Amino acid sequence: MSRYFIKNKQAIMGFTLSQIGLIIASAILLSAVFSLVFANDWQRKAELENIATSFSTMVEAMDSRFFENTTSFSFPEKNYYYTVSISTEYITISAKGNKDNTLSIKERFLVKPWPQDKSLIWVGGHDLHEYLNTTFGNTGYLLDPIQDVDNVKNYLAAEFESAKSSLALNPLNIVTTKTVYLDKTCIYYKDDEKQDFIFLYQKN
Repeated sequence: MSRYFIKNKQAIMGFTLSQIGLIIASAILLSAVFSLVFANDWQRKAELENIATSFSTMVEAMDSRFFENTTSFSFPEKNYYYTVSISTEYITISAKGNKDNTLSIKERFLVKPWPQDKSLIWVGGHDLHEYLNTTFGNTGYLLDPIQDVDNVKNYLAAEFESAKSSLALNPLNIVTTKTVYLDKTCIYYKDDEKQDFIFLYQKN
């Protein structure tokens, strides 16, 4: 009886140790899986932050230029789908995480761009100069400054405020496979006044 009890006790201990080993192995495996999921999400979010920062830095760089200039920005290809939307205040970039959660980055612009879509009367600096010439009699270039100063300033202020309000509710959705163009545009007025704008748009 004593020998049976000892053997049975050893068997039970062996079985218990096997269970403990299995539990530990399962815990390690689950820990590795969760670590991998969170690490991938962390990496993906860091990539989105980098894209947002790169874009906002380009907007700031455009503002520092003294003369009119056009530059372009191409959003990088990734092995996952992400969306980009832009208002006069923010760039927002979002993507799905590994557990169907949403990863979202929202970065405020230090310099406010003027996002535009192709449904507007004019898009970009060149179109604006032509519109001003047709509507107010001067292009606003350095050699053809605006004479009707108050009306042009009021028009541009009203248009920007309208865009700002509209984009706050419905930001401009960017097609990430297409190039984004940024125009640094200078509007010159008589008596050596000048206004600068940064227009942001995509072509067809």
